[in-house]
Amino acid sequence: MPTITHENVDELNAIVTIELSQDDYLPKVNSKLKEYRQKAQIKGFRPGKVPMGMIKRKFGNSLIVEEVNEAIGENLNKYFKDNDIRVLGQPLAIADDNLKLNINKPADYTFKFELGLAPTFEIKGLSGDSKLPFYDLSVSDEDVTAEIEAVRKKHSKGFLEGINDVQEEDMLAISLHELDENGAIKEGGVVKEETFLSLRDVANPSLKDDLLSATLSDSFDVDVYSIEDKDEAYIRKHILGIEEDQEVHNMFRLTILEIKRVDKAELNEEFFKQLFPNEEVTTEEAFKEKVKAEIYKGYKQSSLGHFSNLVFDFLLEENQLALPVEFLKKWLKQTNEDITDEFFEGKEFEAFIKNTNWSLLRDKLAETYKVEVNYQDVEDSTRGEILRYFNYQIPPYGEMMDNMLQKILSDKKEVNRRFEALMDEKILEKTAEDMGKDMKDVSKEEFEQILKDYQESKNPKVEEVAETGVEA
Repeated sequence: MPTITHENVDELNAIVTIELSQDDYLPKVNSKLKEYRQKAQIKGFRPGKVPMGMIKRKFGNSLIVEEVNEAIGENLNKYFKDNDIRVLGQPLAIADDNLKLNINKPADYTFKFELGLAPTFEIKGLSGDSKLPFYDLSVSDEDVTAEIEAVRKKHSKGFLEGINDVQEEDMLAISLHELDENGAIKEGGVVKEETFLSLRDVANPSLKDDLLSATLSDSFDVDVYSIEDKDEAYIRKHILGIEEDQEVHNMFRLTILEIKRVDKAELNEEFFKQLFPNEEVTTEEAFKEKVKAEIYKGYKQSSLGHFSNLVFDFLLEENQLALPVEFLKKWLKQTNEDITDEFFEGKEFEAFIKNTNWSLLRDKLAETYKVEVNYQDVEDSTRGEILRYFNYQIPPYGEMMDNMLQKILSDKKEVNRRFEALMDEKILEKTAEDMGKDMKDVSKEEFEQILKDYQESKNPKVEEVAETGVEA
């Protein structure tokens, strides 16, 4: 067994020494050399008959480095865990010019490493006496009406037949014919026989007014690039379906081919039962009250989300922990070759320190509230995200969902990001329960402005340059 000792330089920095004897690494090196000899295919020698000296010359030094590094890593991690030493970043080797690893001269080795230590602290501000604003949103009649209309559309059985007038929520099937400079349909010009246009996506106010007063088969001459609020490349590719370099005049004749209007679900007891199968909802008035309660539930969840953000900001402000900053700078420079001294004067390094500070607080809070996140939690959360993206129009289980989950969660960094986001969410939910709330009644519009002002007050988001963590 290696001999390991450490000496604190101060509260945030230490030197750890590990002494490896030949018995700690050489048996594994020799074992691997034998494996290599059995598998090596070298011209002039039968398999398994290559001289060991040749195998040593070819693979020996790289194997000894590999096994020594593995022995160091395994034993240091165990030592940190057994002695409750919480390390930030990774140990940094102290250079020793006299230390040489040589397969032909195996020896006992001594290595020294610098450590950046996590501070010892108690969380401040986690109390009901620390009151933060909590916004209680009221639900208006307009909110209820809009939600009911959206639900009726979502549960429609298709489109109504024989529609001749145009309304705000309609989808139009249209044709587009390129015009020449005289305003006539251009011979041999670009023709889009059929494409679809949602009234809510029409960016040209004049065209929108014309369409809303139009009937089936009406035509309008329009600048094709003003129809939707999209760039020219999008219009050419997705609306006209033409090549990037194809010449085309901007004026087109738009003709209404069909007016598609969703056949909304009827407000009847069957529909109420479909939406609330476990509730006794038999009248339209009771249905409206139930919808109102569901909207309020969603508003309250949004309020809790914002309150969690305020808790996060408050805890970071109250707990600005002492960190081994000079060690972290050194570690970042050694592990990120693109980092220069200028980096440490900018916003990105500030964000890195903030993230490190939060990771320590998060670990402490997770321990306090006994919060855990596992892979199944990450998968379930991702499944829910996919379902919301597709407006719950795909099955939650099956081959299609499995393929999307596999694509997203095959990226280890993405899994770690989602793991940390879930951990933050769970921790802040628990923390919010213990924080004082200064209740404030606001409307939906007022709350949306509060959220907008909050987002604008935050510093621009910067990417993390290096991951940091606490090893135990």
